[in-house]
Amino acid sequence: MPTITVDDKVARHEPAFSTSESNREVTAEGDIVPDFVAPTTKTDDLYTTASSSTTGFFQSPPHVLNQYHDDVALRRAMRLFLPKWVDQAVSDDLAAFGDRVLNRETLGLVLDAERNLPYVKSWDTWGKRRDELITSKGWQELQKLGIEEGIVAIPYENAYEEYSRVYWCAKYAIWCGSSAWVNCPSLMVDGVASLFRTKLSSKNLRSERAIIQDAYERLISRDPKEAWTTGQWMTERQGGSDVGMTETLATYSPDTEGEFDAHGNELGPWRLDGFKWFSSATDANMMVFLARTKKGISMFYAPMRKMLKTKDVLGHETELNGVYIQRLKNKLGTKGLPTAELELKNVRGYLVGEEGRGTKEIAMVLNVARIHNGLTAIGLWGRGLCIVRAFVRVRVVGRRPLWERTGFMRTVARMHIEYRANILFNFFVSALLGCVEQEQIAALHGKTSHGLRKTGQLPGVKTATTAEWLLRVLTPALKGHCSKTAISGLQECMESMGGVGYLENDDMQFNIARLYRDANVLPIWEGTTDDEQMMADDSVIRVLYGKNKKEVFEALNSWVAEVVEQDLEQARKVQVWWQGFKNILSSAPKEEVEMKARTIMARLVDIVQGSLLILDFQSDHDEAARLVMESWFHEKHDNARLAVETTWKEQARSDMKIVFGQGGPNSDRAKL
Repeated sequence: MPTITVDDKVARHEPAFSTSESNREVTAEGDIVPDFVAPTTKTDDLYTTASSSTTGFFQSPPHVLNQYHDDVALRRAMRLFLPKWVDQAVSDDLAAFGDRVLNRETLGLVLDAERNLPYVKSWDTWGKRRDELITSKGWQELQKLGIEEGIVAIPYENAYEEYSRVYWCAKYAIWCGSSAWVNCPSLMVDGVASLFRTKLSSKNLRSERAIIQDAYERLISRDPKEAWTTGQWMTERQGGSDVGMTETLATYSPDTEGEFDAHGNELGPWRLDGFKWFSSATDANMMVFLARTKKGISMFYAPMRKMLKTKDVLGHETELNGVYIQRLKNKLGTKGLPTAELELKNVRGYLVGEEGRGTKEIAMVLNVARIHNGLTAIGLWGRGLCIVRAFVRVRVVGRRPLWERTGFMRTVARMHIEYRANILFNFFVSALLGCVEQEQIAALHGKTSHGLRKTGQLPGVKTATTAEWLLRVLTPALKGHCSKTAISGLQECMESMGGVGYLENDDMQFNIARLYRDANVLPIWEGTTDDEQMMADDSVIRVLYGKNKKEVFEALNSWVAEVVEQDLEQARKVQVWWQGFKNILSSAPKEEVEMKARTIMARLVDIVQGSLLILDFQSDHDEAARLVMESWFHEKHDNARLAVETTWKEQARSDMKIVFGQGGPNSDRAKL
């Protein structure tokens, strides 16, 4: 049988190389040789007929693989933070979900949500103000899909106890690239459900207990007919997280007899009036927000709609509960997500928690939201990298497969190295949350927390108390770091595909441009990186200089100590970083630390990510994990990108393993 060259395949418009595994060779060093034969035909002999709109070369479309099978970083993180029995138990669900988010139906819903943007029908034919928010079928069906798949419910079902959040983390990351941002309402639902769970576990709730219980059960439901979404509205015109300047006012006025919400519950005794400047999830069933009482900033819950006393002639049985949509925001990205300016006039609601302590109450919601932010970052970036790997497998440049371009593969490998560090960071923080919330779950069900303060499979974390303090200090750092790196990472993904990467095409499985523009909200969403009371300040000043400074440092110190015990050059580097981190925080004045807050936060992230990469490698001494760890630390040195630690051929082989795993570019599944 004659040898088929790339020239022959190009002439026939076939892929330059096969993605089957049947004909691959392996060198003595164990390197995979894809079934590719170098071209021999001269360029002048290749093309004898002019191309047209229907003839000539057509790029073979990349086959974007199921991320659960294709993403080495995600699979290794699951293996690191889950016991084998849980990893196996959730495998079928995650594999099926990985197929579902890429099937024709789901991608069609994403396209519909992108094409048919939300709008407000403010007035009816007869001049009555309705403020009816219209959203697309795609948006509505994706909401239902996420609810059915347990994007919120999984950690509340708690089937795998402290491991449930790790399972949830993996599913959430796979979801984000196809969610069209219905995960934004999910974020708010998760945060508010977590808060309501805490309130329901206490004995302080009185007449409002049944109301909060009903809302809680709907928030965590998998049944789209019963499940609720919620808005979480804090931002007013003077700024986002500067909640101390809130101008929304709350007045206790228990005169709601005979008034009910859309589900038959009596309306709350508080009247709320004000203006919210950025309010996402405007199509929600309920809302949680801050307002000022005579005792200070307080937190309130209110249903979105209330019953009309009689059905009107147009058939309406409900109306908005004092909410008026002034306009929808015109944003760079997240187009399908309805974000609005809202005027609140005589909204009827319930006080949540202690009056005057709303800032503290909302903190739990914000912390959960920031973890969602980090997961959204790796979810979008992970999808982008899946698309790039698919493109590399089929793209030929100069009659050579793209993966033979060593400079290009060096860039792609760097992306995968940074992504791996971010994946581990997200899974670690999610695992911390899963450990910490077990006590809350036990309390809700009236069980003793004794014996439930387990740390799961958290490397280096010996007690649940250590987990609590690590969660507190690392959550804002996770959000601050991952939100930024996802943008630069997706920009590289977009550039890797050339002009096609820049296109807002209708083939949603290839549309990196959409992922990139959506990712740009991440450093702003739930707090910017530098502004007052935001991520860098929050992680460095509020925690490391707060009243629990000693406990936080002890938790960090004990965890880092576990890592630096490893007999590795990289562990010694972490020890040097940690010592420098402690020195500046113990010797520099607070004003200097505030000025250098972002830099200090970045060093904290280096310490954590470096430690996790070491722990990942030490878990099984996998060769690709070693290459990722060594390359990541190498990049942290000055002028590292020009330094040569090995031959270019060895570097090229390493890059292939970092990008594609042990299976190489011809494998349809990641080899761990």
